[in-house]
Amino acid sequence: MTSEQTAQTAPDKKRRIFVTTALPYANGKFHLGHMMEYIQADIWVRFQRMRGHEVHWVCADDTHGAPIMIAAEKAGKSPQDFVAEIAATRKEYLDGFHLSIDNWHSTDSPENVELAQDIYRKLRDFVRDGKPASFIERRSVEQFYDPVKGMFLPDRYIKGECPKCGTKDQYGDSCENCSAVYAPTDLKNPYSVLSGATPEMRSSEHFFFRLSDPQCVEFLREWTEGLDRHGKKRLQSEIIAKTKEWLGEDGKMGDWDISRDAPYFGIPIPDAQGKYFYVWLDAPVGYLASLKNYFDSGKANANGESRSFSEFLKADDTEQIHFIGKDIVYFHVLFWPAMLKFAGYKTPDSVNVHGFITVGGEKMSKS
Repeated sequence: MTSEQTAQTAPDKKRRIFVTTALPYANGKFHLGHMMEYIQADIWVRFQRMRGHEVHWVCADDTHGAPIMIAAEKAGKSPQDFVAEIAATRKEYLDGFHLSIDNWHSTDSPENVELAQDIYRKLRDFVRDGKPASFIERRSVEQFYDPVKGMFLPDRYIKGECPKCGTKDQYGDSCENCSAVYAPTDLKNPYSVLSGATPEMRSSEHFFFRLSDPQCVEFLREWTEGLDRHGKKRLQSEIIAKTKEWLGEDGKMGDWDISRDAPYFGIPIPDAQGKYFYVWLDAPVGYLASLKNYFDSGKANANGESRSFSEFLKADDTEQIHFIGKDIVYFHVLFWPAMLKFAGYKTPDSVNVHGFITVGGEKMSKS
């Protein structure tokens, strides 16, 4: 398209858009699924830029969690060194596929610590009608403990049969077959992925985000079924149907366990010795951390404008657009917008979801 053609098709009002794609977990190199999503997003981003809009596309490595910690231990390296080696492989593929991503960062960064802890504090100290109405609650939970490894087991290191459909070898947080979401203790015939041992039940104090709060449920109903600023559904019809199933007609939502016990590679929870944020709390915050790093570096203002990260994010005309795969919908259309809303941050304008790459009707494996 020529510059003249671009000008002719450009809309009257210039849009300011913040785009993200799902953060790849830093335990391996890119695979075909990553590239499919990034290429889809790249096409959309380039189209918006050709129409004269201001678009900032950021991404990062998702570096925290027990899988990284355990893989690093097996490799005889620190978690930081382990993820640094993976991160060093990214540029070859980003450049090789000519992806127009503006900034690549990491969730193991000062920006992510600052933002994740700020969001948590605002949820914890939330006030409604002049009275404390915290969205954070502490409670003792029974959880699986590996007696061989001597540690509480993260969701992804417990496997068993799905309590909903009975599929074997499913992880402790969700089923890849029927998309059910559940607690690890709901699994049938559970076993430790680390040692193969049958896990024991032990008590520990955990921190929960109160998704069951009526105000939270009401917001999620409105947000998931709502329209964006352009009058379009912010979610696809199939995703809206799934959120209705999760939210339920009775409006009851389960609370979200956001803490993990040491040893854990992650961001410490403020004022809670030995407790860390569950990786799915700080991972999406990594979108904002990468954007902050991008603005703080000055790269975002290369066109001569002078704006800070906070000014850009708070501006009424800034749009926040996500591209993700269907396996992480639950986190992006329930947990993420609720966290942002009640911490006083901008909520997403839309979340675009794609399916899996399949072969003969079966999900294609990463290998």
